[in-house]
Amino acid sequence: MLSLPFPLVAFYVFLGIIMLIIPLVYFFTALASIFKGGSGKKKKNLPTVTVIVPTYNEEKSVERVLNSLRGLNYPKEKMEIIFVDDSTDRTFEIIENETKDWKNTKRIKHEKRYSKAYGLNEALSISSGEIVAVYDADCSIEPDALKNLVKHFDDPKVMAVQGRYEAERRNFLGRIIDLEYTLWQGGQLVAVPVLIGYNYAVRRTYLERTGGFDAEMLAEDHELWYRIYVDGYKIVYTREAGVRVLEPGFFKDFVQQRRRWSRGADQATAKYSAQRLKMFPKPRIPNFLSFTSRYIAPSLNAVCLALLPFSLALSVFYYRELVPLIFIFLGAIFFINLGALIFCLKLRKPSSWLYLAPLSFLVFYQNILFFRVRRKEIKWEKTQK
Repeated sequence: MLSLPFPLVAFYVFLGIIMLIIPLVYFFTALASIFKGGSGKKKKNLPTVTVIVPTYNEEKSVERVLNSLRGLNYPKEKMEIIFVDDSTDRTFEIIENETKDWKNTKRIKHEKRYSKAYGLNEALSISSGEIVAVYDADCSIEPDALKNLVKHFDDPKVMAVQGRYEAERRNFLGRIIDLEYTLWQGGQLVAVPVLIGYNYAVRRTYLERTGGFDAEMLAEDHELWYRIYVDGYKIVYTREAGVRVLEPGFFKDFVQQRRRWSRGADQATAKYSAQRLKMFPKPRIPNFLSFTSRYIAPSLNAVCLALLPFSLALSVFYYRELVPLIFIFLGAIFFINLGALIFCLKLRKPSSWLYLAPLSFLVFYQNILFFRVRRKEIKWEKTQK
């Protein structure tokens, strides 16, 4: 290795292994995603479904979900809709006016703000559907989404199904977030599908047997998918059931949202810390590596992109010593970017790949945020979108 001293060679070999594990896992996960994503069988006998829509000060966006629910391609006699509202604005008034003629529809109005999980549990207690589906007020739902969620429940081991989610590309930040979701879901095609708070369905019997949604959690969806895996069951991700959602338009709102998500993830992880080995489906080590690469690969891409120019500049004076380091950085960048491109091609969003560099730095910041909020008290706050 350019006639370097043995200690430096050993250091670079060690560093290369450490630095390239995640990029290679990310790349091979992307390759595996090419062969994934087949549709489930069409169900002849559709189950009864309860659709729950929790709302809080959504007067500017609630029409999105109302219009979508009106257009759902699902037998009306097999679907009930429950709205749970904690708003102080006109959200409940809009819901009442728009749904007054809807059949099998219930509306719950709270006079003060409760947690989302509390509202979901209250709706669950007065519902009757075999399957419980959750949507947020800013979801624009595809007409066949519900049908395409429920058809994956033929397998008795499947306790929940997560559908596809895309961010409205309203501005630069929206395009970056949409790429984040694209890459995340590319990984879900291969290993460890998770629940993200909306456009998902769960077996009613499982919720009732395990105590419903955990009202103590900031991220009840995160806790639920941990619980399903710890109990030895499956979650399925399907691209066929899609929604488009509004995401924060400004960075300060994005930070507020991700602080809550980070604290919620930390809460859920702490709850199951004694069962940490069961938090991922089998084979656990490959699935764990594939899952963590979704977080770490973009951050590592940011680190390598930031350090590469300094390494190149210093190599003018220390060429022999720094050339191996430069190749390690280039190798990590190459495999991460190629993996991301494969994910974008798989999910039919090739142009989104162009936003990978800014996304990488955003994810790096988010990972720092996760450690900064650990064990801190964070209250739920409305995120402006």
